[in-house]
Amino acid sequence: MNQDGTEVYFNDPRTIKGITFWKSLSDKGYQPKGTTAWATTPTDFLEQRAAMIYHTTGNLTNIRKNAKFDFGAAMLPALDSRGSPTGGGNFYLFKGVPKEQTEAAFTFIKWMTGDPDRVAQWSIDTGYVATRPEAYETQRMKEYVAKFPYAIVARDQLKYAQAEFSVYDQGRVQKILDDAIELIMTGQKDPKTALDEAQAQAEEILKPYRNK
Repeated sequence: MNQDGTEVYFNDPRTIKGITFWKSLSDKGYQPKGTTAWATTPTDFLEQRAAMIYHTTGNLTNIRKNAKFDFGAAMLPALDSRGSPTGGGNFYLFKGVPKEQTEAAFTFIKWMTGDPDRVAQWSIDTGYVATRPEAYETQRMKEYVAKFPYAIVARDQLKYAQAEFSVYDQGRVQKILDDAIELIMTGQKDPKTALDEAQAQAEEILKPYRNK
């Protein structure tokens, strides 16, 4: 998408090339046919139904604690350039909320994010990338990384990160893309046809926002 969230590039040749490669992994038997459920992927890995997975770092500690085999973590593979999507949860302060509730929420946000030691422990306990660079300079994090170096793979990959997919009318546009991916991965449509149609549908939704 563009920076303003008013355009998408679903049928760009690079997008088509990327999903064509993705589909080839299924066609060649490197991954299951069709689409894979995000929620069950860590379990598939832990139960050794999958040899390699791509998932949130928020599951890294879960896998470290429950895997009965050696495993590793690595940056996402690249062709022309490295990249990494960003995501995760957020804290919000809403307008129109009573002042005391806003102040309480802000106090909690500062408590969660302000202390490097607390942030380091949260990162260790979950696997998520720490929200403060200073957390990686704490003694507890240094000791953890010394024993479990995979804890900083995702952090190091942030230098290649791009903004998460974000456009106007996000839910509808995201569904259009998700549906196109499913059609491609299940063999119901070829990549170009599915993405051309998805592009046209998204254009209709996003067109009104370009003149604002």
